[in-house]
Amino acid sequence: MEKVNEGLTALVADDEPLNHRLLQTLLSPLGLELVMAESGLHAQKLMETRTFDLLLFDILMPDLDGLTLTRWARKDPLHKDVPILILTSMTGKDVLVEAFEAGAVDFLTKPFHGPELIHRVKAQLKLRLLQRRMEAFANELNLQVLKAMKTEAELLQSKDELADANRTLSDWAHRDSLTGLWNRRKAWDLMEYEAERSIRNARTIGVAMLDLDKFKSINDTLGHDVGDQVLKQAAVALRETLRKGDLLARWGGEEFLAVFPETDLRGTLAAAEKLRLAVQTAAWSLTDRPGMTVSIGVALKHPSVDWDPVLKEADTALYRAKENGRNRVAV
Repeated sequence: MEKVNEGLTALVADDEPLNHRLLQTLLSPLGLELVMAESGLHAQKLMETRTFDLLLFDILMPDLDGLTLTRWARKDPLHKDVPILILTSMTGKDVLVEAFEAGAVDFLTKPFHGPELIHRVKAQLKLRLLQRRMEAFANELNLQVLKAMKTEAELLQSKDELADANRTLSDWAHRDSLTGLWNRRKAWDLMEYEAERSIRNARTIGVAMLDLDKFKSINDTLGHDVGDQVLKQAAVALRETLRKGDLLARWGGEEFLAVFPETDLRGTLAAAEKLRLAVQTAAWSLTDRPGMTVSIGVALKHPSVDWDPVLKEADTALYRAKENGRNRVAV
């Protein structure tokens, strides 16, 4: 098994000793340092004295639950950008949405499925390793810039190079590492900007929540590597279909979110239908099925309404599209 450690450390907060032993066994081949905390408060104290590269928090803990611990970590300067995976046996939509809103980047369901656990942890560790390398690169670049500051011309050139490097770093931090789409956190920033603009212009915003149909069976039967390729190909098909001013983000797992600024319901439905057709007609080459489809839930955000109820409406519509046979748009 490929090791991704390079000095990486992970903190597990779970009040079940059995889960500690299970995670130690499953993740030991990765070569990273695992630190175990038997409670949320214990984990918090550890994080106050050292930094970690990956955090795995159980939701249900008696003293400090995983969601509260996640919100605290997102305000901690040492861990505000560290990926957090939620461990839970509760897979309801409301719980998972609350976890993502608290700052989690992914979740693992109990009882743990070994290959899925390793795959998700490796993905986040690789992203963290890339982040650390880019931080080291930025520091080295800053040092070289200081050494090169001999003339005004050299200084101006160095500033331009530093600005380009910083823009690249910022862009990478805001992108989903697998698909290259905006990640959930950056999407929220862009959505808040569009909400303010819609108030000024008194225009509605269209929203589409997308979920790849029967994606779990891809991972189960063909493996996670094929699943990753499916997500990448779906992201390309969706991105090429949108207008320049539209927003597309990977919302979590196999879910995507599309936002259509200054668009009414009719325009939103038309745009969502184009997205559905783009996935259905993409050149898929899967061994056990003819292709992939996507179900889409559509909602409309009025200037006076917050994002949360709009996203819940889109999610409800998505559930209705799934119930009515998949590969369709519901509103």
